[in-house]
Amino acid sequence: MKKLIFLSNLILINFYVNAQQYLNKDFNDLSLTSGGWTTQIITGTTDWFVSSFSGDDFAKISNYNNNQNSSANTWLVSNPVDLSSASTPFLSFETIMKFPGDPLVLHVSTDYDGTSNPNSQGTWTDITSLATWDVDNTAWGNWTPSGGVDLTSYISSTTYIAFEYLGSNTDGSTWEIDNIQINEGTSPPPPSGLDTVSIYDIQYTTNSNGSSIYDGLEVYTGGIVTAVRNDKRFYLSSGSGPWSGIYVYSDNYIVNIGDSLTFKAEVVEFNNLTELKNITNFQNISSGNFTNANSCNTAAVSTEEFEGCLVKVSDAICNNTNAGFGEWVINDGSGDINVDDLLYDYPNPTINSVYDVTGIVDFSFSEFKLLPRSSSDVSQSVSIDESSITNFDFYPNPLNSDNLNVEVDKNSSIIIYDYSGQIIRSFYLKPGINNLNLSNITNGLYLIKYGFETYMFSKI
Repeated sequence: MKKLIFLSNLILINFYVNAQQYLNKDFNDLSLTSGGWTTQIITGTTDWFVSSFSGDDFAKISNYNNNQNSSANTWLVSNPVDLSSASTPFLSFETIMKFPGDPLVLHVSTDYDGTSNPNSQGTWTDITSLATWDVDNTAWGNWTPSGGVDLTSYISSTTYIAFEYLGSNTDGSTWEIDNIQINEGTSPPPPSGLDTVSIYDIQYTTNSNGSSIYDGLEVYTGGIVTAVRNDKRFYLSSGSGPWSGIYVYSDNYIVNIGDSLTFKAEVVEFNNLTELKNITNFQNISSGNFTNANSCNTAAVSTEEFEGCLVKVSDAICNNTNAGFGEWVINDGSGDINVDDLLYDYPNPTINSVYDVTGIVDFSFSEFKLLPRSSSDVSQSVSIDESSITNFDFYPNPLNSDNLNVEVDKNSSIIIYDYSGQIIRSFYLKPGINNLNLSNITNGLYLIKYGFETYMFSKI
């Protein structure tokens, strides 16, 4: 598993290194117009200029001068960018703003002539909504990464991007912009000097207290959003299985389930929960991606391996409808797990009813908990009927060959889990003795779930 993760990281790093870059404007040469960039003043006299702060150089604009605002409409226009050989070009940049006023407008064109008034020449498309912008006009904050703006629909040999500034006689924001890039692929390269680290490697630990080996370090990582809290903090997953999910402690970005993200973060252990916080270099690559729930038994949910993961438990019996603090308890025969109402409050769970529950594994107040996200994450089956439990037997145990004999007296099914709670195989059974081939499983301890009961066996 570790070799696979290492290989995928190596591929990701090589992809970033070899990715084609079509545009890079960082203003470090202190020139606004180098490389063929221009400004177009449409209204007033306000123009863009290059400024520096703490060794950082960037473009800046403000319509406030001599203690008053003035009407302004000024464009900062790129050189013609040749994207004719591009496949999936993505634009990225960073912004800082202060003071009330109109937002910047982001435009793209494939037929601009490079010199005329852009309000009257060229077909310009407003793609402002595709980017993330600084929105705090009360203070000078940190740079806000735009995320990846997909330019696939604007591939040409002369693609222009432009930032339009607007101000009035009564107000106007001051805007700063830096690190304008167009790169081939899903996102800009990771920040210089940082390793790309998978969620698996961040979470995997042999420490008895569950602490990550990256605790206190900065990493560049990514994954797909699996859940979003009301406070905008969220959970992220990459791949499947143990150690594949994590909690992101940040309310600076608006994300949705299915968004694919990359960012720089600090790994922090807080009350025995591994978190990613102090997020920068945020990139929202794409949306609508599929999120897969790990099938687990209830005992596996209460383990460090599945902290932060999206999981699903099946055929679990409710044995406590009110465990306090909006929680209720289910058990599929392997152990209790509390279902919490942090993301979704399931109304009126029924004692002795059987539930399938999908949700995020969280850790708080010294307990693992399962957090369903919506009503579709909880489904209820019929209550327990003792008469429906049929005769069940399996042998040999321990299993010293590849074939396990399972005897039942009616059509039914079983699920075989490994000892971490991962589903290994499932079988449909006919009345009588069923000979099941288990040649694909390695030696070790396993669990068989039949109906509402769970049995242990080993392969040697």
